[in-house]
Amino acid sequence: MPLVGIIAKKRDIQAIKKELAEYEVEIIHLNKESLKNMKNIIFKDLIILEDINLQETEYSYMEEIISKAEYLILNSDIDFRVLKYIKLKKPIKTITFGFNPKSTITISSVKEDKILVCLQRNIENGNKEIIETQEKEIEITKDSNKKIYNKLVVFILKELHNL
Repeated sequence: MPLVGIIAKKRDIQAIKKELAEYEVEIIHLNKESLKNMKNIIFKDLIILEDINLQETEYSYMEEIISKAEYLILNSDIDFRVLKYIKLKKPIKTITFGFNPKSTITISSVKEDKILVCLQRNIENGNKEIIETQEKEIEITKDSNKKIYNKLVVFILKELHNL
């Protein structure tokens, strides 16, 4: 069962958990207050959906958490201050997503009932299998079309962990 750390609004995390309820995925909310307690946990994936304001000592906790994760998954439509202050000692597999045309996973089009996403670069999943470049449709409902990023996070986790 993958252990996933996520920095996002509580309602976004709840929506993601709801979509993944039938799968064995443990999602842990990370925030400024919890970083110190989470620094020794090894997350399979660390997802950053929104920026987080940290103090100097908290950046070192964040650095520890990121350096232990297998994947760093970032919303590329946001400029993250947190990443500017972190110096990783080793490379980490990074997946970016969003409307940004240089993202690993790009939103190609948005319609009322679906979005078209494009995986622009091959990525390796948890079983060391290559997920090749492709386009996929993701169905959305009227109430979820405001939360397209949550749909992308769910899509990425499903692809990475064969859910």
